[in-house]
Amino acid sequence: MKGTLKFVFTLGMLFLFALLFLSIVRASLFTKVDGQKRIWFELTFLLLAAILANTLVANYFRQPQAMALLIVGILISPGVVGLAWPVIRGVLPFAPAGEPNFVTMNETIGLLAKLGSIVLLFKIGMQSQARHIFTAKNLVIATVGVIIPFAGGYWFGLEYLKTGIAEAIFLGAALTATSVGITLAIIEEMKALKTDFARMILGAAVIDDVLALLVLSFAAMLAVPGGAGGSGLVVNFAWMAGSALVFIIGGIRIGTLFVERHFTPKEGEKLESTAFLRMMTFLFLYAYIAEFIGLSAIVGAFVAGITLNYSKNAKALLESVFPLESLFVPIFFISLGMMVDVASLVQFAVPILALTAVATATKVAGCGAAARASGAGWRNSLIVGIGMNPRGEIALIIAAFGLGAGILGKPEYSIIVAMAFLTTVITPPLLNAMMGRVKIAKGEN
Repeated sequence: MKGTLKFVFTLGMLFLFALLFLSIVRASLFTKVDGQKRIWFELTFLLLAAILANTLVANYFRQPQAMALLIVGILISPGVVGLAWPVIRGVLPFAPAGEPNFVTMNETIGLLAKLGSIVLLFKIGMQSQARHIFTAKNLVIATVGVIIPFAGGYWFGLEYLKTGIAEAIFLGAALTATSVGITLAIIEEMKALKTDFARMILGAAVIDDVLALLVLSFAAMLAVPGGAGGSGLVVNFAWMAGSALVFIIGGIRIGTLFVERHFTPKEGEKLESTAFLRMMTFLFLYAYIAEFIGLSAIVGAFVAGITLNYSKNAKALLESVFPLESLFVPIFFISLGMMVDVASLVQFAVPILALTAVATATKVAGCGAAARASGAGWRNSLIVGIGMNPRGEIALIIAAFGLGAGILGKPEYSIIVAMAFLTTVITPPLLNAMMGRVKIAKGEN
């Protein structure tokens, strides 16, 4: 009798819990919920989406995990949901009339996504050595990879879109910056971080980031009415370039002294339990310094990672980053997919595809040719060019700055954002195809 009552009670509680759960999910998707409460639903949904991407798309369809996360982000983006929901309601008439709202790209989600990019570059930095990254070869690749895309974007604005000089300058600036988060994720997944082409991409991308932000400074001062004159331009350039140089070189040199003192225990001693906290403090400090002087936080994270690689306990420190990577990096890639604006893709399809073609051709040709001239083989040169192709946060920053300053209109802004997304999407399959032909396991590079 007791066993029967216990079974009935358990069954009843399961039924009631299921009703409660479904009502909460329905309310969260189709009604307005307080933002402080809804964020927990959004985080849960994002992590479930990441699990789906890794188990279904990555394994079943044999796509890189980063690409799988991008695809999931596209599928849950407001634009795609808005197109798909009427079709779903046609099949399921009982579905609510309003479109579901899975995740909103609010400040909290944006911050978590940025943490994902920071953790990713930090981890990549911890597996890299400064002498292989900051080389004359990589400087040449980055410089050519900035000049040619800028010229291509400037020409595209003047000749194709028939914009003024100011708009053309911003279009050129938007094409300069590389966002290699997804590239590095694929390279790491294929265990190719130690190859020559990976080191070229890493080094050139960091230098590229510095140069791109110098270009943004140049564009802002020249394009904005009443901008700085010749002397102001020189001073601003000198400040940014000098600060970047001091931070990267000095940050590694001085940082190694800190690492040797606080992350390298004496023989027979274990790494202290507070090592993880010190490591995260070190990471966020470098990210802040980079942001403060006008660089991207991911550059600071990468420099912090390279510096911590000098510790004799670098392997243990690297392993401690894994939980953070598992939590935040998927949110970063899903958020990139969510940025797609389907309406803009349809409305400005031709100029978007044209600018994407210009962006891809100039970056691949520029970086690839520079890598080839620096002694790399033709296949590795092509991999470098393709790997440097994605545009991401810097292009979005440039577009947002131009829109806010009244230099870019909504059409130009939408075209740049769509270009940044498309160059990110087309890179993984191209890179995967090229890298699949390289004998990484044998160390061929």
